[in-house]
Amino acid sequence: MRTHGAWITFRILSTITAVLVFDQAVFAGQFLAGSFGALHTHRDNATYSGLAALASALAGLVARWRGGGPWWPAVACAGLFALIAAQIAVGFARLLTVHIPLGVAIIALTVAICVRAWRTPQHRPSTTGRDTTEPSAAGPGTTSGEGDGRAASGVSGPDRIAPVAAGADDRAARS
Repeated sequence: MRTHGAWITFRILSTITAVLVFDQAVFAGQFLAGSFGALHTHRDNATYSGLAALASALAGLVARWRGGGPWWPAVACAGLFALIAAQIAVGFARLLTVHIPLGVAIIALTVAICVRAWRTPQHRPSTTGRDTTEPSAAGPGTTSGEGDGRAASGVSGPDRIAPVAAGADDRAARS
């Protein structure tokens, strides 16, 4: 499915962005500890972090266009990219009273995006017109368009028989 690949790409890129943004704090700490070369690495990694956030936004947009996925990945990552661009400008202006708290907020936002990317079920377009990422009345662990209602009754695992498979067995027995 085309949406599956786009969603996995978004998840991977959001994870890469989170690692790069977290590294920013490490490089800043190394600089403050006296390793002055870390400032150069901090500056370069800021560019890579911004590019990764932009790539994440594009991947979120592709996931939306290809399979009708949610809007939040593209919007959140575009906002993150804007914050990183502002952070770079504030850093070059040496406004540390803004740069440090903004950096903490960027790290928190990036981690939140990454966690939500991995916790949100992959969007699957439905032929019934219902959004398949929403929980269904069939019970926990199923989504709209999924299941035969047995999950709500507690029947699961190998004892659960899919309606399609049961229908196929009936047809084979009649032939």
